[in-house]
Amino acid sequence: MSEPSHSMSVREIMAVNVVTVPPDATVREVAISMAKMDIGSLIIIDKDRPVGIITEADIVTRVVAHDKDPSTTKVVDVMSAPLIHITPDTALTEAMRVMAKSNIRRVAVLKNNSLAGIITSRDILRWSPELIDVLVESLRLRNDQAASEDEEEDEDELVAYGGICDSCGEYSVELTLQDGRYLCDECRGE
Repeated sequence: MSEPSHSMSVREIMAVNVVTVPPDATVREVAISMAKMDIGSLIIIDKDRPVGIITEADIVTRVVAHDKDPSTTKVVDVMSAPLIHITPDTALTEAMRVMAKSNIRRVAVLKNNSLAGIITSRDILRWSPELIDVLVESLRLRNDQAASEDEEEDEDELVAYGGICDSCGEYSVELTLQDGRYLCDECRGE
């Protein structure tokens, strides 16, 4: 085991055996898998591409709270998408910033557009609890500073989205939110 430090990368602590399901799996099947494996999320894979994630919270807020039948509801209809992701080389502090900014507790790790792993806030805490103090101080300092448009753009670039483009329907790991839609580079005109 390496000594926890502020320069640790996600690669060093991410889980590589990620449980996945196809988009046509039912919520009941997913819930059974989560219970058997004692995990809180599954990644949705469509044509070997990670397109979303389903968490316990998604099941509670999008299925149970709306009285949907878990035996007939497909995960594609209730998953969180597009998929927020980082790379294996991302520093743990940056991974924490992505999670905090996106208000999520787990983030997919993609390498060459393929699922390489997953990292959770619990994983980070287990390895390096002092990073919480670093993150809290960093976020406090950012909030204390006057926000210029340039800083806002830099923060937006911190979060990467992967999934299906809302315009052309093609898969992209570089989706950008524009006018309420997630668009690939080509559909944004870049």
